[in-house]
Amino acid sequence: MNQEAMSLESPLEQEPEREAVPLDPHEMLYVPLRRRFTSEYVTNEEGGKELLIHFGYNEVSFDEPDLFAFGETLIQQDQFMAGSATAWSTGEPYAWERVKRLLEALLAEEFLTREPPGKPPTESEFHRRLMESEAQRDAPTEPLWWNPDCPQVMERLTGRPLELGYLETVLSVHRVAHPALDAEGRHVGEMNVFPDAMRMKIPTEWRMCQYPGSRYRNEALMNMTALKAMTRYWKPMMQGLLDVREEFLRRYPLLPDGRWRMGDLHALACDVLALPTLLLMRGNAPVPNGTLEPVLSSIFRVTDGVRMVLAYLLFLPERPMPYDTPITPAELYRFVEYGNFFVSGRGVCAGPQPMVDELFATLMEGKPVTGAPPAVPEWNADIPAAVDYGQLGLQLYALQFNLWSYMCRAYEVIREALLPVEDEPGSVLSRLRERIERDWDTLLPTRLEQAAQRDWAEARYIEMFDRAQRGMRGFREDTLVRLRDVFTPARDGMDARTRTLLRELLHARAGALSGTRRDVLDTVADAIAEFLAIERPVLRALDGVQRQVNALLQRPHPERKLTSEDLALQHRLRVGTFGVLPYLMDVFREEMGIAIETTEATTHCSFVGN
Repeated sequence: MNQEAMSLESPLEQEPEREAVPLDPHEMLYVPLRRRFTSEYVTNEEGGKELLIHFGYNEVSFDEPDLFAFGETLIQQDQFMAGSATAWSTGEPYAWERVKRLLEALLAEEFLTREPPGKPPTESEFHRRLMESEAQRDAPTEPLWWNPDCPQVMERLTGRPLELGYLETVLSVHRVAHPALDAEGRHVGEMNVFPDAMRMKIPTEWRMCQYPGSRYRNEALMNMTALKAMTRYWKPMMQGLLDVREEFLRRYPLLPDGRWRMGDLHALACDVLALPTLLLMRGNAPVPNGTLEPVLSSIFRVTDGVRMVLAYLLFLPERPMPYDTPITPAELYRFVEYGNFFVSGRGVCAGPQPMVDELFATLMEGKPVTGAPPAVPEWNADIPAAVDYGQLGLQLYALQFNLWSYMCRAYEVIREALLPVEDEPGSVLSRLRERIERDWDTLLPTRLEQAAQRDWAEARYIEMFDRAQRGMRGFREDTLVRLRDVFTPARDGMDARTRTLLRELLHARAGALSGTRRDVLDTVADAIAEFLAIERPVLRALDGVQRQVNALLQRPHPERKLTSEDLALQHRLRVGTFGVLPYLMDVFREEMGIAIETTEATTHCSFVGN
């Protein structure tokens, strides 16, 4: 997590690096956002006890036991006279000079202020700018929805149509329902709709958060409209979660000690999201857009937050937590609170802590709904199919995103080959190197330029892909597909022909090169060919899973073959988002005029227009 830590221990009690703020013991100091502080005791790398105080994305740490009382008392104060802090010790009073250095450091880091806080704000500059951006945003004035208008909608968004029967291969199942409207006229994904170009401008009530913890008076405000809906439908929402949980646990039992596997909890969250998605996307009597029960749209919203947190944790190699890592509701809440997952780029979670606690207890511990049980909804009978849909979605997700990881490996090989080459500005190699560098910079926020991140992610995709198959109704061990086998390059005649043809096309575009430059082009061609040799069997696997999705949803499978250009739509849809991934084949189309398109059996390479 991107946290800026400040350690209040012996080194900091020495002269601060920045100029110390003169402090008098009779000065009044203020803790402007005291309710944002949260604290915990942890064991540090040396095995010692440490008090951590969290403040948004920042931390203050105390590792000297005699300062624990100082830290604990500090976060209870709204204001205090500087000299009084010497009495916060449980033993002899602290020396003023020691306290003075601590307080000066806290002032310098703006944990404390000399100025009394003014009237609590009701809005923020951040939110004002967000609303200005919203007002200027080019948004659809009529609802856009996939079923049955996928070809037209995708063409509007990307310039290329796509059959409905390939949608889940391009767009993750957990995101498909985002742009749908419920019966209250609100997007299922609220402000987080993906693709954002499908998000309409819908009136929303916003309010500054007053809950203690990381959200307290954050510049990003709470969506009160969504909170009011969740409050109205809370009991049937929790019952719906219990029903999906029950079906999931028939297929995936808990660990022997009753805890959840982190990967299974992520899968359960995806299956919950798959329930409203299935109702909207099925071929036979789909729920029309604009009529989805608000109970289901609200279930989607609260559960999607859980999914996002768990996905982040699973794919974070710095804190290794593979699929089978046990997790409890308390641990999940800790990750959310201290990892600042309550805060997003458009708003903060509007649910108060008791509601969040009940959500986690219901989802993870099966906490029964109090009072008279709500009526059993018609969609309850669709839960087994929804769990299948969610598990198929996870298989597609693992295939999709592991393939992008392999594309990043190809970028790395090409970049390393091009970096040492010095060529005339504007030459083919120079243009290619500049474009690869621009794309490489785009990759950095995803961390996929790092081999350790790619390897860790692939290990999680292997676990996810295997586990998702085993929970399908009617699964047989002899039908299990292993992800490593799918990503084994196809060493066949097509592979050899593609490698040779790419070399010829690149050399034809670059002109008569010799020596090192010619070798570099060969390395580039071979890196592309290696990726394409992996992409072909992945396309076959994706098509196979998509066929199962279409059979489940009772809709026809497309007659034509799935192609790499279809998969590239995922890249087009992500343009402008934090997780945008450049598309390697665009580099060669746009910089060298070479078009490359693959199916499960063939790769076509030619000059653009041929």
